[in-house]
Amino acid sequence: MGLIRIILALSVVFAHSGKYIFVGGQYAVQLFYIISGFLISYIIVERKRYNKISLFYLNRFLRLYPIYWFVAIITLALYACALLFPKLAPALMVTPDFFKVYREVGVNGLILLVFSNIALFGQDWVMFTGVREGVFRFVTDFRQSELPVWNGLLVPQAWTLGVELTFYLVAPFLLHRTRLVISLAAASVVLRILLIQFGPGGNDPWTYRFFPTELALFLGGALSHQFLRPAYERWLGRRYQAATKIATALVVLICVLFFTVPVTTASTLALFAAFLLGLPFLFSFQVGNALDRKIGDLSYPVYISHMIVIAPARAALDALAPGLTVTLVYPVTVAIVTLAISYVIEKYLGDPLEAIRSRIRRA
Repeated sequence: MGLIRIILALSVVFAHSGKYIFVGGQYAVQLFYIISGFLISYIIVERKRYNKISLFYLNRFLRLYPIYWFVAIITLALYACALLFPKLAPALMVTPDFFKVYREVGVNGLILLVFSNIALFGQDWVMFTGVREGVFRFVTDFRQSELPVWNGLLVPQAWTLGVELTFYLVAPFLLHRTRLVISLAAASVVLRILLIQFGPGGNDPWTYRFFPTELALFLGGALSHQFLRPAYERWLGRRYQAATKIATALVVLICVLFFTVPVTTASTLALFAAFLLGLPFLFSFQVGNALDRKIGDLSYPVYISHMIVIAPARAALDALAPGLTVTLVYPVTVAIVTLAISYVIEKYLGDPLEAIRSRIRRA
């Protein structure tokens, strides 16, 4: 699962660098939702690691917030440098409209942006807001706005953490109740279909930023853990380990090569079905492979830090040779630099925090 997680994180990096590689940005995010559902179900239902729900929340907090805040502070420092050195602003600013948003969004928008930038909760809601006729309001399409409100997010891609955190809030109360999980997953799918057929469900932000419809993916991952994993172990017996290696290789291959096939409803459903069916094997491979786990640990820092690399990398390549930013050199450079930064973040911030989290799990 570790290798898959880094492939998905790099899919997002490439997407934000202007290249569709691996599974693309949207599908990478949604496959991460499935992984989260599987892992949280494993932690809560199978391992029963936490005597108190508060310890589960604390553990999730320690994994997500310190690294996010670290990157957010770096981003804020880059914006401060852009104010001091305006000529360098294009090479420093994650979003060029950042200051304009705060000047013009109004009190309600300002409160939401400041709160969500600190608390993470609500960043997904920002994607459903805009300014119409000078008034900050909820909108069905954030791009049809007089002001790009989402550009006020310090770490723009962190809106997905708002969706994740909402799932974490309800997971301890849901995942032990199998019938409720199945019912809510079905209701989430039906809601998505209704929104696509009779509403804005086929358009961003409703495609993958709306928690009620994304809940099916989290719960699909949970059901993959609760039903498929024990079924595979029971059916395959001694052949389970061999099947784990084969299935992991197949899922990795599918994710790496998915961008080479046309994106249709059939290919999308095939991707998600293969992922759900193969997830128990991916998890078992990670459990038995320390290197795979370490690779996977980089996925969160890669995901959360890559936007601060994009503008400097573009400026550096443009200075080196105009035209490089439209080639693969640009996204590959962004990916390599992001991986290096992520290694440092994980080593000096993530690993010490993981030691604390391990003590909490043993408490």
